[in-house]
Amino acid sequence: MAGYPRFLVLLALSLCSCSRAKDADLRSLPCPDPQDISPCICTVDSQHNMDIDCSLVESEDQLARVFSANIPFTKFNMLRIKDNKKLSVLRNGDLGPASFQIIEVKNGVLEEVQDGALSQSYSTATRIDFQSNRLSKFPFHEIPSFTSLSRLWLSVNSLPEFPTVSSDTLTSVGFGSNSFREVPLNGFQGMKNVNTIDVSSNQIDTIVSGTYTDLPHLSVLFMENNDLSHIPAGAIDFSGSGSGTLYLSNNNISSIAVGAITGLNDGIIVLNGNSLTVLEESTFAPFLKEGATLDIDDNPLGCGCEIAWLITNPEYMTLISSEASCYDGEMLANLDPTIYEDFC
Repeated sequence: MAGYPRFLVLLALSLCSCSRAKDADLRSLPCPDPQDISPCICTVDSQHNMDIDCSLVESEDQLARVFSANIPFTKFNMLRIKDNKKLSVLRNGDLGPASFQIIEVKNGVLEEVQDGALSQSYSTATRIDFQSNRLSKFPFHEIPSFTSLSRLWLSVNSLPEFPTVSSDTLTSVGFGSNSFREVPLNGFQGMKNVNTIDVSSNQIDTIVSGTYTDLPHLSVLFMENNDLSHIPAGAIDFSGSGSGTLYLSNNNISSIAVGAITGLNDGIIVLNGNSLTVLEESTFAPFLKEGATLDIDDNPLGCGCEIAWLITNPEYMTLISSEASCYDGEMLANLDPTIYEDFC
């Protein structure tokens, strides 16, 4: 810059620096310009994973406007919409050309996901989490199109009946706290790779034998807070997974058939808050023999000779929950095994 006064050179450099600073404030590549996607906020990590948070959108139309803006790079890691009380429908086309690996819409008032609304993420989505909304309509028939989806979690919604779902990739599914009363016999047979199932806090009063069998990877099953009174033979099998974790607390279970639950091995079965009065040796001894932990707190257990098989076996007793008690409040751990040896 020979011939220019020194102050003009400094001014030019200052203006250039300000322009670069302004550009940096406006955009962090690969994110879009903030003003183009407001009120959504895009962030990016050191691995260039883009997350977009649209929790503050005021309407479906505003969400559609955001994703029709200039978005140079459309492959996002996550879409998050949380605690939003405006968005009731996720419409087809509202997410524009954007695709996501993780889609989270939680703690809102969403009632419907339209057919095709998530179609741009068929090949990318690994997790769809729509917990704690008001969903009663969801395109379950599209699930086979999600070729990488491992987690589908729709707990705490308003699904009126158990959905038909088919997937070769799902490993974790959550339908807890909805409004259905039964799970059909073939309810999970289209999800052979599933290892975790949540159907807790519905109104399920019956398990059909075979419903939770022939699932070679099943290891965790949540069925607490339902209306079950009996577990029939051949209902639940964890044999393919090595061990099982089964939550059946806070039902109304008074009987469990021999062979109702198999493959627990050294897992755990949680039965607290039920109506068990008798611990049948033929039913419960196989669990304990395999090393399974048995949580039976808050059951009105009879503690006469019918429980001698348990009280006189110190190895079994180490696997019983410490707060397990008889109907009169006497702790099982405080019962004297010599009395049972002498009188039973």
